[in-house]
Amino acid sequence: MQNWTTTSRPSREQYSYWREVICEAFTALDPVAEAVNTFESYVEQKDFSDVTISTVKSRAQTIVRGLPEIKRTPSEFYFANLQLSGTCVVTQDRRVARIKPGDFYIVDTTRPYALDFDEWEIVCIRIPKHMLLPLLRNPGQSTAIRLHSDGALGTIASEYIQSINRCSDSIDSGAKQVLISNLLQLLALALGGTAETKENSRTAVRQGMRDAITRYIDNNLASPNLCVSDVAARFRISTRYLHKLFEDVDQSFAQTILEKRLLRCAHDLSFRTGRSSVSDVAFRWGFGDLSHFCRMFKRRFGITASDYRACREARD
Repeated sequence: MQNWTTTSRPSREQYSYWREVICEAFTALDPVAEAVNTFESYVEQKDFSDVTISTVKSRAQTIVRGLPEIKRTPSEFYFANLQLSGTCVVTQDRRVARIKPGDFYIVDTTRPYALDFDEWEIVCIRIPKHMLLPLLRNPGQSTAIRLHSDGALGTIASEYIQSINRCSDSIDSGAKQVLISNLLQLLALALGGTAETKENSRTAVRQGMRDAITRYIDNNLASPNLCVSDVAARFRISTRYLHKLFEDVDQSFAQTILEKRLLRCAHDLSFRTGRSSVSDVAFRWGFGDLSHFCRMFKRRFGITASDYRACREARD
């Protein structure tokens, strides 16, 4: 992993240093910003074989790759950028797209483009062009297109980008190749893949969809309405297909929700001593029936929720 941060430099040098950093980390670019007293920015970059995955955070600026930059440093990459915070207006190939948090897009370094950011944070994936190009049905129409969490392929690709960004770059090369292969197929499908890509990407889609659903579960555990029909509707799939997605892992969809809720309850019982009753904790994490919660908790941990709390208190 490589890291660059302007905060290690005196304030007066931060902007000029940032201009060096962004070129070193990605390719020849021309970042232009209004004069400010400080220019706090950073890049954290991981190598996944020939692909790099970076988290980038910086101030408002316009980043241009024009003909002078292309001529000075020719490179053949796609950048797939997922917006985490702030907004961006991306321009390439006579297309303009306004990007909000949760959206993503690609640009091609062989042709001019501009990225106009306010204060921002993104996940930036640098992909050798030859790896993604053959998977796209119409590459010339794929740049500067806003892709978003539409509940379908956009959601799957967005969630997969975030999940792969959380992976350590110390994992073995074989695992990296699988992750990148799945990522490229999901990006291609979201952008418009070839017929062959669609045929060969079933495994990647299943993995990506399951990851997206698991993340959705994590973010909505407190809702008592978290159920198979609602989640299937959110992701525009049938309940039958949703259940099938979880056949490849140890726990079913319902078991996954139950396990996650019980673990959240156990955490609160351990660290919220005296603040909440057992029933409050159960209802907080989506259990609508206290007796059902008590049975499931004892089955999972071997003791009642009250005894679990008492044991934790005694240990402290």
